[in-house]
Amino acid sequence: MIKSSRRLIALKRIFESPVYVVLAVAAAIIFYFLFEYLVASSNHGLLIFFIPQYYIYALVATSGILLSISVFTVMHSLSRKLSGATGGIFSVLLPSVGGLVVSCGCEFPILASLLLFFGINTFEAIGLISIISTYQTWIISGMVLINLALIYFYAGLAYPPRRKR
Repeated sequence: MIKSSRRLIALKRIFESPVYVVLAVAAAIIFYFLFEYLVASSNHGLLIFFIPQYYIYALVATSGILLSISVFTVMHSLSRKLSGATGGIFSVLLPSVGGLVVSCGCEFPILASLLLFFGINTFEAIGLISIISTYQTWIISGMVLINLALIYFYAGLAYPPRRKR
């Protein structure tokens, strides 16, 4: 069987269960509110997006799907006592970083504080934030592509291995 069709079968098997569909939708909603919180807190309470909204929706939706696949992989691994890798950290990390990327258009206290914590001086932080602000649409697009690649990868892990005879 072709690997890509195995992945489609795995995704179909995962999302046939209403539990994983609800988990994906709930995670996407939570990630969206996390995203909004990071943008608003970085802009002194103002919710301002400098990229089209559908980029944000794509990021949180793919992150929700990735989290759902990760939970399925963990549950499947535990039930069969297999070792499985999960992408749960990526599903939480990418919307969080995306919120920081999109929020740096007006003010940048959160991102600047993080950069200063890692030893970057103020002028370098301003330069990096300016670059991030300029290319934020491309950065969010890259994050969506990373999520899609991880979904593809973890769908391959969710397919049950062949039994040895």
